[in-house]
Amino acid sequence: MHAPLPLSPEALAVVAPLLEAPAAPGRTVAFDADGTLWRGDVGEELLRELIAQDRLPRYRGRRDLYEEYEAKVAADPAEGYGFAAEVMEGWEEPALVTYCRDFFRRQVAQQVFPFTGPLVRALAGAGYEVWVVSASPVWPVIPGAAWLDVPPDRVIGVQVEVEGGRLTGRSKRPVPCGEGKVALLKARGLRPALAVGNGNLDEPMLAYAERALVVAPFGQDNGLVHAAAKRGWPVQRG
Repeated sequence: MHAPLPLSPEALAVVAPLLEAPAAPGRTVAFDADGTLWRGDVGEELLRELIAQDRLPRYRGRRDLYEEYEAKVAADPAEGYGFAAEVMEGWEEPALVTYCRDFFRRQVAQQVFPFTGPLVRALAGAGYEVWVVSASPVWPVIPGAAWLDVPPDRVIGVQVEVEGGRLTGRSKRPVPCGEGKVALLKARGLRPALAVGNGNLDEPMLAYAERALVVAPFGQDNGLVHAAAKRGWPVQRG
């Protein structure tokens, strides 16, 4: 007998059938990260912190870098999110992994939504492979996934090429936003039984999955919430 999940009745109606019997081998569920598993955006918060501390080796003294990132996202989200990873150029990857583990604990762990842990663990307990698919740089998302017992090899985030253990300024494509999320899932042979997201750029992933659930803060409606009303997707308020 499963413990009651802290979900709205509408959200529970979508999730409950997945928990009624053990999942077949290889069945998956996919979660967006920022605004879906936790409040805020780990990629943006990390970028602001590294700029404030002047810890971007190739961009020393560039206090205007966050404004450049915002302008790029406004013009082309995929380019902007790729840029947020590319500016990490010069970091040794193991050092950044360690830094991001501490960063998540300090800045984000307390922002995990109350329903997130129970939902993720119930689905994993029913036999589903849980994946996290995020447009943030992969390094701060991995410790967030680990917080929820999701292994790093099931995290899809923005990555760059690595040479000699150091990050380059060349991001790998496609960037996991919008249709890029679907492309990266398909490349792994995955069609989720359930996809969960919170923003407009999650809509393709939710439409691709067999079932969809939208996460939205109380009192805040965005394009995905309006799309959910048209598509009949339930909304879980954060």
